[in-house]
Amino acid sequence: MEESSQEMQQPSKEEILARSRRENRGGDERERTVRIQGESFSLIFVFLMGLVLLAWKRAHGLPAEDVLIMFWTATAAGRIYRLAQRRNTSDMVTLAICLAFLGYNLVKFFQIFR
Repeated sequence: MEESSQEMQQPSKEEILARSRRENRGGDERERTVRIQGESFSLIFVFLMGLVLLAWKRAHGLPAEDVLIMFWTATAAGRIYRLAQRRNTSDMVTLAICLAFLGYNLVKFFQIFR
């Protein structure tokens, strides 16, 4: 009698596999962590290269709005994603600030070609 009740409580092999597939649909936790950390690490280098380019352009009297446009675009995109995920008021404020700086630099960039 005890064996039959244990068999009824234990999930079947197919149920275990189905649950495992559902849980790992987006990849396992380690893979997600490695991907996120890798993307964050690469963004640090992009930011540092942007600072180098910005400093070089400023030192030589060249307009630097193109570098600033890329920076503010990436920052605004991050804010849009966070806003979509969290719907937090602080994200709306920082998004508005990013968009203002982005718009300012876009206007300055296109005025260069006049």
